[in-house]
Amino acid sequence: MCSWALPFYCMDVYEPILVQQSKTWDEAHDYCIQNYIDLLAIGFGLVVETLNIKSGLQRRNSIALLEICAVELWIEQGKFGNPKIVFGPVLVHQNKTWDEALDYCRKEYTDLASLSSETLMEEGINKIITSQTAYVWTGLRFMAGHWFWVSGDDLQYKAWSAEGEVQCPAEHLRCGALDIKEKVWKPTDCEKRQNFLCFKKP
Repeated sequence: MCSWALPFYCMDVYEPILVQQSKTWDEAHDYCIQNYIDLLAIGFGLVVETLNIKSGLQRRNSIALLEICAVELWIEQGKFGNPKIVFGPVLVHQNKTWDEALDYCRKEYTDLASLSSETLMEEGINKIITSQTAYVWTGLRFMAGHWFWVSGDDLQYKAWSAEGEVQCPAEHLRCGALDIKEKVWKPTDCEKRQNFLCFKKP
């Protein structure tokens, strides 16, 4: 099934992008990495359904193919289940905007860190003790009406501040940072320069 060629969605900074080209899963993944941010993350189908893109059955097949092939690949690589087995957060003592931090992590490590479980959250908190800024960037991003991890990790575990998850943040406050003092997530100005957490390469 992963060798089927279908149109697909890439994740851009602000919204999913439908690519009307027929490619296999591997080809689509390479295309999205080169031209956007990544292939649309697993679990983002809900957001896709809110878009007014009329591609009918072919669209639904594309989403199903993306999810099935991604799961198969993650199982093969040992990434499905406990992320701690493969990845661990590392603090980068450089001050960058969210986008710059994302680019840096993907070039030098694996990705901006997803604190998607209590275990990863604890590891991240342990790493930020030496941070030079009051907040550190994580892979948390808001677009198309939803918060999500850019790595594609599930967002069931949450550690928002007392204000809770902001459903409609101001346009410049759509990047998630970890508050060093309070040890919670907060929507933060994406252009703010601060330290950040990357995932180590496996």
